[in-house]
Amino acid sequence: MSATTPNDGLPAGPRRWLGLVLAVALVSGGVVYTVEQREQDARERTVATQTASPTPAPPKATKPSRIAAAVAARRVAIDTILLRRAQAVQTGNEAQFLANVDPANKKLRAAQKILFANLVEIGFTELGYSQAEERFNPDILKAHGGTTYLVRILMRYQIPKVDFTPVTTELGYTFIARGGRWLLTADDELDDDLGPGAHREAWDLGRIEVQRGPRVLVVVEKGDTTRGRAIATEAAEGLHEVATYWPLKWTGAVFVIALDETEVRDAKFADEDIESAASTGTAFSSLPGQDTADGTVAGGYVVINPNERDRVDEILLSHEITHVATAHLGGYEPLWLAEGAAEYVSWRGIEAVSGPGEVGKWEQEVIDDAIPQLTALPSDLGFYQNSADVYGVSWLAVRLLVQRIGLGQVEELYEDMARNGTDQASRDRILLSRTGLTEATLWTSLTTYRPQR
Repeated sequence: MSATTPNDGLPAGPRRWLGLVLAVALVSGGVVYTVEQREQDARERTVATQTASPTPAPPKATKPSRIAAAVAARRVAIDTILLRRAQAVQTGNEAQFLANVDPANKKLRAAQKILFANLVEIGFTELGYSQAEERFNPDILKAHGGTTYLVRILMRYQIPKVDFTPVTTELGYTFIARGGRWLLTADDELDDDLGPGAHREAWDLGRIEVQRGPRVLVVVEKGDTTRGRAIATEAAEGLHEVATYWPLKWTGAVFVIALDETEVRDAKFADEDIESAASTGTAFSSLPGQDTADGTVAGGYVVINPNERDRVDEILLSHEITHVATAHLGGYEPLWLAEGAAEYVSWRGIEAVSGPGEVGKWEQEVIDDAIPQLTALPSDLGFYQNSADVYGVSWLAVRLLVQRIGLGQVEELYEDMARNGTDQASRDRILLSRTGLTEATLWTSLTTYRPQR
C-alpha cells in the first residue's frame, strides 16, 4: 500500500526534503502572514514607489517578499499535514491522523476519529490529498481570525477490486495558525461551494462497516451486518445476470452503498431521486472542469434509497449494475438506450425465473398504456420526471432492436453511442449506420410493434 505524495511543483529528491525542512522550520518558528502584515507590505511598497530615484539602479539580487515567503511556507506545511494524514490511514496510526486537528474543536476531533476508522475499514490501495486552490470567505475569516486559510482539497483514492484507476473527489478544509503551527479547525465550511456529492462519500456520513464478496463491496451502518450480507448476496446474483444477459465483457466490481442517509455522493433521495429504489452515480479520475469540461469517468457505484434497503434484490441490482458496467464507456448514450438496456437485462432475469408470461404481460401494458401517452422516444430532458412509463418504452425499444439486429450488435451500438453520441446529430448518424433506423423511424416501429409470442 502507498500514499500519494503531493508535489505541486516542488523539486524532487533531497532538495525537496530540504525545502520541506526549511519551510516547516519557518512555520514552527511562528511565520504567520496576517492581515496586518499584508497592509504593512502594501504601505512599504507605496513608499518605495514614491521615493524611487528616476535613475535606473543596477540590477541586484532580490529576496522574496514576506508575502511570497509566508505563502510558500504555508503551502509546504499544509502539504506535509496532508501527506501525514494519508500515511496515517495506510499505517493505521490514529494519533498521526489527528495530530493537526484543532484540539479545541472537540466535535471535529470526534468526527475525525470516526472518519479515520471508516477510511481504515475501506482499505485503500492508494490514498492521497493535495491542495487545489485557496478560497476566500469573509464570514469564515471573521469567525476564525486573520490567519485563516481556506483551501479546496482533492482526495485521490483507489479501492482495491472496485476502482480500475484512482478516482478523485473534493473536500474543503479550514486551517488556522496557532502556537506556531497549522491546525485543521473545520472540514465542512466550504461544502456549499464544492461540486455535487462532495464531502458526501460513504465514509463521511457516520460509522460504517464493509461487507465484501467476489467483485462486491457493500457499505452499511456499523452493526447492520445482516442486511449488509444480504445485499452482498443479491449483488453477486445481479453481477451474474449482467454477465449472462449483456455481452460486454466487464470484469469490474460493484460498490453498493446502503446507509440510512437520503443524500450520498450525488444521489438525493429527498429530492430528484425520491421515487427511485436506487441510483447509480459516476466516479471520476479527473473531476468535471479539471482536465476536461465533462471530467474523465473512471467507473460507477450504486446507492440504495434508505426506504428500500429491505427490498433490494438481484433484479433491482442487475439493472443498476448494468449502468455501472457501462459507465466507463463515456456516458453520451441517450437515456432511452441506457435505461432500456438496464431494463432489458433485469427483465431477462425475471423471464428466467418466472417464464415468458410475466414479460409478455408487461410488454402488452407498455403497448396499450405507455406508448399512447408519448409522441416520440423519451428525450433526455425530463426523462425521470415523465409520468408515462418511459422505462417500459425504453425497454421495448431495446427489445425491438435486439430482435432486428441481434444482442451483440445492440451492445456495439451502445458502446458507440456512449463514446461518440455527444450531440443529436452524432446519435442520429450512429443509430442509422448501425440499425438502418433513425430515432423517428424507431419510434414509428414501436407504435406498430406486435409482440412475438
